[in-house]
Amino acid sequence: MLPSSPPTTLTLTALALTPSPAPASPPPDTGRGGGAGLWLLLALAGFIWLIAHLVSVRLHPLRTCRACDGTGLHRGHFFTHTMRLCRRCGGTRRELRPGARATGHRDH
Repeated sequence: MLPSSPPTTLTLTALALTPSPAPASPPPDTGRGGGAGLWLLLALAGFIWLIAHLVSVRLHPLRTCRACDGTGLHRGHFFTHTMRLCRRCGGTRRELRPGARATGHRDH
């Protein structure tokens, strides 16, 4: 037989429940701010992007012609071995970027 162990006593303690304090009310909305700082930040970012784009167009006014993919030639649709100069770029393989005329660049 197994030796018996002494009986254990359970002690229970009473918990006193106290109500928590009421949460503080949020501060009243004064109607100021409300996202004006975000709009100002977006407007500033847009202005910086615009200035950077205008400087880039002024320094590099030309881009590869999108109609002929920079080849300067247009291939025929029915007779694919025939070619002519691209009408958009005139065979130069380049075209003005949008905004290049506004910055004072002349055509080719």
